[in-house]
Amino acid sequence: MATTTTSAADIRRSNEARCRRILERSQLLDVDDLDWGRVGAVELDPGVIDTLVYMRDVEGFTDSYVVGLAAHKTTLSDPIVHAFLEVWQAEEAAHSQAIAEYLEVYAAARGLDIPPAQASPVPSVPRYERALARVGGPVGTLVAAAHMAWGAANELLTMNGYRLLADQCDDPVLAELLRRIAAQEARHYSFYLLQAEWRLASSRLARTVLPRFLDGSWTPVGVGDGYKTAEEFQRVLAVLNARPESERVIDRMDRRFAALPGFDRLRIYRQAATPAAA
Repeated sequence: MATTTTSAADIRRSNEARCRRILERSQLLDVDDLDWGRVGAVELDPGVIDTLVYMRDVEGFTDSYVVGLAAHKTTLSDPIVHAFLEVWQAEEAAHSQAIAEYLEVYAAARGLDIPPAQASPVPSVPRYERALARVGGPVGTLVAAAHMAWGAANELLTMNGYRLLADQCDDPVLAELLRRIAAQEARHYSFYLLQAEWRLASSRLARTVLPRFLDGSWTPVGVGDGYKTAEEFQRVLAVLNARPESERVIDRMDRRFAALPGFDRLRIYRQAATPAAA
């Protein structure tokens, strides 16, 4: 991809127009029409339940994520990004609530105990984010590009996780719920990706620094000190990897993410899917 001043400006105009259209289509998840009376009719594999608990909790951590790079002045000063983050927080919270409702109804129907929701960790800024903010503070684009790229990485993983679980859960009500959530995650992913693309195209520094930053620091969404453990993520991954196409999904995610300017050598999903590396 060309990165001349003219082409970068064109990419920005096009991508920001698409981001505005994404914001215009945003709406909270609607689950009132689901057949809640049928929840529990299909017995779920314990691994599916564990994965739903993981997803419920991670979606509920949203407020803890809007710190560090996400709260940096160079990110929040962009009105499109600022508007999106408000929409994103509201939609992610609705995802958590919908999954929690499904688990509660399922538990009542099957006579099960479901672990309570994990409390959202106290917001904190990881050391690598503080370092990047110091380096990128005067530059601006670097910090915002890091946030957008990181968000795209997380949303691409989340979107595909929901789709894989929907395809294997055997419960049509749950499958429909998960596909609706995945459709919103796809919009979130598109927004982050479009923002990351123009920012990377505009900044040689970002194209140089951020691949190294992500390669050494990125962790799957929800994993971190005070959040979910790497072992919990690996258990979820084992469930999602039960379908033959999961390996192709991992490689496809890596190809898509590596298409960002400067990211051609990154393979963060394959790395995360390898227990020894994780």
